[in-house]
Amino acid sequence: MYGSSNKMMKDKKPVKKEMKMTLKDAIEKFDKMKNKPKSNMKSDGKLSKRQRDLMKTHKQHHTKLHLDFMKYLMTKKNYCFEISHELAQKIIGK
Repeated sequence: MYGSSNKMMKDKKPVKKEMKMTLKDAIEKFDKMKNKPKSNMKSDGKLSKRQRDLMKTHKQHHTKLHLDFMKYLMTKKNYCFEISHELAQKIIGK
């Protein structure tokens, strides 16, 4: 009995705790990023109708953090949808 439980302890791998990235972390990482593309849009702080429609279809394939970061880039930093998506992929992932 003792031998088998000892063997079970050897088979268990240590569980790594993953640090979840937040929007604040992603923004800080973006601010530290070198060679950022230039902003190419003018924004009034809201998404355009086209951007809102693209985000609706886009949310089926990406996380909420990815979408929130894209929204931040489009509204606050004046990036277009495509560039904000590329930056979100680099910094956050899917």
